[in-house]
Amino acid sequence: MTTRTTILFGLGIYASFISILSIFFAARVRKAEDYLIAGRRIPFWILTGSIAGTCVGTGATIGASGLAFQHGWAGSAYPMSLGLGVLVTGFLFASMRRYNFMTLGEEIACYYGQNRAVMEFSNISLFLSQLGWLTVQIMGGGAVLNAILGLGPRLSIVAAGVIIAVLCIPGGLRAVVYVAFLQGILLLVGFGSLAKVALTDVGGLSGLHASVPGAYFTFLGIESFGWLRLTGLIVVLVLGIVAEPGRRLSVYGARSEFVARWSMLIAGTVVVFFSASIGIAGMYVLKLNPALSHPDLALPWLILNALPPWLAALLTVAIGSAIFSSASGSASAIGSFFIRHIYYSVVRRYPKHPVAATRLGLIGAFVLSTAVALRATNIVGFVLNFLPLTAAGLAVIILLGRFWKRSNWQGALAALVMTPAVALSLMVFHSKAGLLSVPILPAVAAGTVVHVIISLLTPASGHSFEEIAEAMKNEREAIEGDEVNTGGEKVTDIVGSGLG
Repeated sequence: MTTRTTILFGLGIYASFISILSIFFAARVRKAEDYLIAGRRIPFWILTGSIAGTCVGTGATIGASGLAFQHGWAGSAYPMSLGLGVLVTGFLFASMRRYNFMTLGEEIACYYGQNRAVMEFSNISLFLSQLGWLTVQIMGGGAVLNAILGLGPRLSIVAAGVIIAVLCIPGGLRAVVYVAFLQGILLLVGFGSLAKVALTDVGGLSGLHASVPGAYFTFLGIESFGWLRLTGLIVVLVLGIVAEPGRRLSVYGARSEFVARWSMLIAGTVVVFFSASIGIAGMYVLKLNPALSHPDLALPWLILNALPPWLAALLTVAIGSAIFSSASGSASAIGSFFIRHIYYSVVRRYPKHPVAATRLGLIGAFVLSTAVALRATNIVGFVLNFLPLTAAGLAVIILLGRFWKRSNWQGALAALVMTPAVALSLMVFHSKAGLLSVPILPAVAAGTVVHVIISLLTPASGHSFEEIAEAMKNEREAIEGDEVNTGGEKVTDIVGSGLG
């Protein structure tokens, strides 16, 4: 069989398996808790593989290998930063499992007295951030389909959006974690084999070094990519993981706090080591085809033109699985946020049939993300632009809310407004001056400063974290239980009762 035929055969087997798995878990959904948070019973090894798998999606494979094609080891900085973000989240936030939260929005509400303004602003930002990550995965799926089938960029993106939606919507979070566990294994085997083949072909790391510009082989490609851009990339991705609802969903769905913490620590370490293979892949393409027209085509070109059919098929299935798993993780977070926060904000009651309402909401999310993907041009560029607008301010208020007891809702609201405002201003005016050329750095600094100043100038919060977490538990029963509260009232409507 030709390489293309072998790839299509492998993708067909994988898609069939995922479809069966999704239907299997969909048939076992008995209540919203099963669909949205896997019944909070995800075991250790499955969760570890799932976290590693959902970290390594489009950006960490297609986008990062393209970055390595352009700037050497800087391509490894992308997945490495995601791994560091997981490590930070595991160290600092695994203890949140004890409160049985459903969404990161609930955790933020507990930091800031369940203030309505902070909650609404945070929930909208968190929802948009996951739509952004879903857009990135659809872009990657489109790139793979276009490279293999030659459908054209736009039709490939639409096809990727439809395929991912059909495969990931039915089964919920439990299907996501088991698929992501498999995907993690495929990625390690596939990219490990690729690194071995590439290094054997070029004569080891010394041979690879000799075949690319010297600046590519500096620490994380810093002399090629630039220390400011490199710092901005690392900061935006680490903070993006800290403020990512999908990563918190892994914490909340774990069987215990111990499982949540150690799964994240091990998974983060695996992703950090995995990052080396991405840098090798991108630089290997540069040696083979320095005239490649677009950096995002580096990995697809390598697969179709330079690898034996078995490895090409294995890598394509691994990348397809990475894209699907990451997209499914984003979709799970979108579904939880939609049904827990967005739906209630619009309708002022919870739905009678939460799972059906969540699936309908996800269809809308896929349509919107696919439309945005059709207008985006570069995966890494898209990540660097949208994360400062959606995740940077959230990361500031999460970290300060967690570790600075004087933090209050007034400071949080100021940071949520200031951080994206600074980032957007710098993007609009295309500043090229030093630190101002990397929007995430001044945006985070401005958000932190304004948060501290406003918090110190206004009264401290008068409500405990545990008090609000308990109230949230009562609210969740209207969604998670077998029976849904249909009377249009929250079980415990603390919002608007004077806490903010």
